[in-house]
Amino acid sequence: MKKLSVIFTAAVMAFSMALPVSAVKHEDLAVAYITYADAPEGTVYTDILIKLPTDDESYTDFTQSPEVCKDGAKGGTSLGITADSEIAKYSEDGYISLSLHHNKALTLCIYSDKEVLKMATSKIDSCDFIDLSVNYGAFKAAYIDGEGNILGVTDASETAYSMDTPYGFSAKGNGLTFQRHGAHPRAIAIGIAVSVLVIISLPLIIGLIYSKRNKRLKPSELAKNNKKDVK
Repeated sequence: MKKLSVIFTAAVMAFSMALPVSAVKHEDLAVAYITYADAPEGTVYTDILIKLPTDDESYTDFTQSPEVCKDGAKGGTSLGITADSEIAKYSEDGYISLSLHHNKALTLCIYSDKEVLKMATSKIDSCDFIDLSVNYGAFKAAYIDGEGNILGVTDASETAYSMDTPYGFSAKGNGLTFQRHGAHPRAIAIGIAVSVLVIISLPLIIGLIYSKRNKRLKPSELAKNNKKDVK
């Protein structure tokens, strides 16, 4: 019986440790890496759009222009996008520029192979890309030239999940993917359900095995085993 108890304890610990595996590799929820392909000619960067109402407490008339940054640098040279640019004035179907109109959006940095957009967030006042997704729904992306003119806008984003990539966006032609780090919620739910089922079932299985085992033992052997269990 002691051996079975050890097996049961080990199994419970194994399943308990397996649940938070998706959180082992941490990716910052407030940082998005943006890439694009098959963009219109003249595209300098892509701007993420969200359905942010102008009467929302997070809305602001204008934040700051994106910057062209050298690889590895946290800041760079302003692109010169102003509040009078087409992208700053864009508002179609409720979608507006995230980097130019959300008061928690930090400067969008344009690197040679990607863009990086960070949101100012804290434990007290959370504002990361999961929050934005929950609060405002699907994203879109606009292809922008060096003067802030819009060359094209993607369809609403689809969400993808991966344990190997950080949070971010990937625009390709008319399509946009919102990349979330971690396992798909459905996979997590199935994993938890299986773990709970195993934990509930193990005592029953162990009890059944122990019961059948005792039935095979002679009274004298059963008495000896009971004494061992007491010890």
